[in-house]
Amino acid sequence: MSALCLSLLFACQPVVFSRGLQDERSDFWWSKGYPGHPNDIDYGQHPAASGARQSSSASASWSYSIKDAVGPPNWSIVAPACAGLYQSPINIVTKETLFIRKKVPLELEGLRNLPSAMTVENEGTSVKFEPHWSGRTRPTLRGGPLRNKYIFEQLHFHWGPENTLGSEHSLDGQKFPLEVHLVFYNGLYGSFDEAKREMHGLAVVAFFYEVVPNSEDYSLNRWTNFLPPVRKSGSALELSFSKSFSLNSVIGAMGWPYYSYEGSLTTPPCLETVTWIVASKRLAITEREMNLLRALDGATGGPLLQNYRPTQPVNNRRVFRY
Repeated sequence: MSALCLSLLFACQPVVFSRGLQDERSDFWWSKGYPGHPNDIDYGQHPAASGARQSSSASASWSYSIKDAVGPPNWSIVAPACAGLYQSPINIVTKETLFIRKKVPLELEGLRNLPSAMTVENEGTSVKFEPHWSGRTRPTLRGGPLRNKYIFEQLHFHWGPENTLGSEHSLDGQKFPLEVHLVFYNGLYGSFDEAKREMHGLAVVAFFYEVVPNSEDYSLNRWTNFLPPVRKSGSALELSFSKSFSLNSVIGAMGWPYYSYEGSLTTPPCLETVTWIVASKRLAITEREMNLLRALDGATGGPLLQNYRPTQPVNNRRVFRY
């Protein structure tokens, strides 16, 4: 090929510009430079599959800091899907939601089932509880906005530096100190990794927490007993059957109202494959338990004080109320 042909070829290559996300510089804590959560719902290779547990932050190519070149406004440079129109989390405006009158009840089968073991991991940017199951004891979610049966994978938490910040979603502009995500994958697929990139491949059930007043000296939630042993970033604790707990001990009984919409993972790669179910029911947590979360070491060595993404535009999506 001649030099002239080559020059014409390169001259005609398209130029791609990345669109930034919503800039929320008014949020003081985003300017603090805390590290980002490299995998909100563990879309990467499971540590056990690689033969050794590695720090989640080791391969992180983005952060939560607004001031970083790869902070939330520029996540689309790392993962183009983060600039999509169906991103999560969102602010749910209750008066704009559409009420579903004829609905199939949302059912969580196996709510009280105990796993055979459980791994608790400080990922450096969140704490994750991943149960291990034997036989057909794994909980499943169906009904409501879901067209298929979804299989439980893991749960993890998002929190903030004070009790007015922390949740990823907000309700009529109100933030909560803590939000838990129960992650499920579509039973049409053989695994979480297979389902995560497929349309309607994932379902995440979210609950907000409220802090019990004057509760510096006691605990309410069993799962918080396992936070001190994983205080160090990258550390993990294996719980035996006798120490494991059911989903019922985390969220209680079913039957609560909720909101639902189509959205995404809340960290890169921001895949828009998630059906979100955000419960109206509030869970309780004590000041002591919030302090245990905030005492966890982050990936940079300091305390992990916040790990939530700013809310994203709803755009033309509809949010349903069940």
